[in-house]
Amino acid sequence: MISKIKGLEYFNIDVNILSDVRIFKLMKRYGPLGFTSYMAIISHIYSKGYYVDYDLDTLAYLLLKHIPSKYINGRNKLQEIILYMVELELFDKQLFSNGIITSIDIQEMFVNAAKKRQKQEDYPYWLLEEINNVVKTEEHKNLIEEEIKPNKKQKRMNQRMKEIKEKAPFKHYLTSCLITYRYIDEYSLDIYKYNELFENLEKAYDSSLLFDATKYLCNYASRSSTNIDDPYNYFESSITTNLERLTSSRNTNNSSDIQKLFNELFADS
Repeated sequence: MISKIKGLEYFNIDVNILSDVRIFKLMKRYGPLGFTSYMAIISHIYSKGYYVDYDLDTLAYLLLKHIPSKYINGRNKLQEIILYMVELELFDKQLFSNGIITSIDIQEMFVNAAKKRQKQEDYPYWLLEEINNVVKTEEHKNLIEEEIKPNKKQKRMNQRMKEIKEKAPFKHYLTSCLITYRYIDEYSLDIYKYNELFENLEKAYDSSLLFDATKYLCNYASRSSTNIDDPYNYFESSITTNLERLTSSRNTNNSSDIQKLFNELFADS
């Protein structure tokens, strides 16, 4: 009879883990909380084997048991971090959408750690082509495909993921440009201010001129050696003043002069 998967007593960590671009992005966005959350999840997974069958909220609750709430800023922050891990492919997206938390990396480490075991365990939700040099059969593949069909619990989790994503603040398309140009962070608390500013500016200025002014200002700020203490006030003051100058110049200059004025206003120096 096939036995149940046994967990590991310990697992190895790659000495270059912090050089992994996925871990770098996770820490850039969420700092130590992001890395601690990832380590807590994989530690728990290895204690069970190479996967766990959890929905999003259950996984977040697991983290809350290990991470003091004083380090967690904002409602649904842990769910948000978990979803970002999936986006970075630290966990397999398809299996995650069906309530299974695992990945190729996790399974490869598990194989190395458990290679001395007898080949008597069943391996559901397996992502690798081989397990101890035994290739999966078509029957095993069909079994996995059957097991990952969404059930009611998994559908509820999918809906929960959708609701969390929809709670992200609305962004004006020019606010999104500021994020793309790295003038502000995606989670800036001033996003609503930028949205309101752009909505008001659109009533007075041509959209193409507004876009060009935004782009040039972001470019200038990225190259300037000046320390900007308050990004929003700096941006609001600069773009308003310069749009007024650009608009007045447009009435007396041709397009090439306007481009020249842009370069003068938002110089790369």
